[in-house]
Amino acid sequence: MKRLRKPKMADGELRIYWGREPHGNPEIMFAWQGDRSMKRDARLLHFMMDTRHSDPYEKPPFSQMRPSLFEELDARGYDLTTLKFSIMKKSAATEDTAKAKGETE
Repeated sequence: MKRLRKPKMADGELRIYWGREPHGNPEIMFAWQGDRSMKRDARLLHFMMDTRHSDPYEKPPFSQMRPSLFEELDARGYDLTTLKFSIMKKSAATEDTAKAKGETE
């Protein structure tokens, strides 16, 4: 069995990956590192990628639901256990780059 570990993340990073909570089943995980406002950004990613949305073009309107992005990728034959997505906040990415280069303000 593959051992799943908690990822090490930089400040200001949002990440989506295949993982597992302690004593849980493996699934798609949404994680963030930084201030509490990043929780809203993680929820936005979850809403856009892992939630089914109504189809406004169906008759009657909104009677059918479109599959989520993850459901669509799975249906097209992609292996979601290899899923990795990471994005940095602009201000945090700039600060980390400056620290790596040895620049100070």
